[in-house]
Amino acid sequence: MTEVDRKFRKELLLDLELLHTFNMVAKTGELKKAAESIFRSQAAVSMQMKKLEEVVGCTLMERSNRGIQLTAAGKTLFGYSEQFLKLNSATFSALNERDLYGQFNFGVPTDYAPDFLNSFMPVLSREIPNLEAQIVCDRSRNLRKMLGTGELDIAIVSGEAEYPDGLLLWSERLIWSASSSVNLEGMTELPVAIYDDNCIVSDMCIRGLNNAGIPYKQVFISPILANIVTAVHSGFAVSLLPESMFDADKVQEIPSGILTSNLVLNIQMIHSPMIEEPILTKVAECLRRASRAQKLGKASD
Repeated sequence: MTEVDRKFRKELLLDLELLHTFNMVAKTGELKKAAESIFRSQAAVSMQMKKLEEVVGCTLMERSNRGIQLTAAGKTLFGYSEQFLKLNSATFSALNERDLYGQFNFGVPTDYAPDFLNSFMPVLSREIPNLEAQIVCDRSRNLRKMLGTGELDIAIVSGEAEYPDGLLLWSERLIWSASSSVNLEGMTELPVAIYDDNCIVSDMCIRGLNNAGIPYKQVFISPILANIVTAVHSGFAVSLLPESMFDADKVQEIPSGILTSNLVLNIQMIHSPMIEEPILTKVAECLRRASRAQKLGKASD
């Protein structure tokens, strides 16, 4: 390598805009989805990726039937790009010394609403006083769709294997529960309380019953967690409850010989790619603090 080449290489700089686009392509696995996320055409995104590969001098991604896959070099750059972009946001925040502000639409699973309002909002109002919140309550899966269409900025949702993009806030076990007064051994058919359809826990509940191969019948259906808990406490039905709702004075865990569960409910925060890193960090911090202090994890969704 000549002295001129060495000097030229020292002056090479990575373009943060190209890194931002690359980051979205790597996360979505598709040029089309990445383009929608950053409000550019698919052709523009493709050109940006070609330019980035020319700058770094190596192939960063390959296309296949499974979408876009990062090469070894692409994976290396992805790790660094995350750090570059976070540092960029932190730098602007530190230099401008501005308070975080603006109006944000929050999505909250229906069963979280009381705890969200009583525990989280006071913390958020204290930590980010200039942030105006509009709250929408719905099922986790519906909230994901709303965030995807731009109706929400930030949402709290239950994690699912096909969506590994969320920021984990807290976790809790799901326990097969029955009233302490119920004689489970004498039952030939389990009466079950089920969350309404399009519910993550409902899917887990039905899958667990079918895998166990035991007779059961649905005797109670409700979209509200409190109603399911009441049905269990009264002895009318059994159900799969979050550990935070398991009251040992009123309910018993169904013996593993009848039903067993090693399921865990992971509560995550998902967000629009347009939300700045300082806001995301602060909101997540407030959520975790509220959940630790008030045991916020009580949702079924």
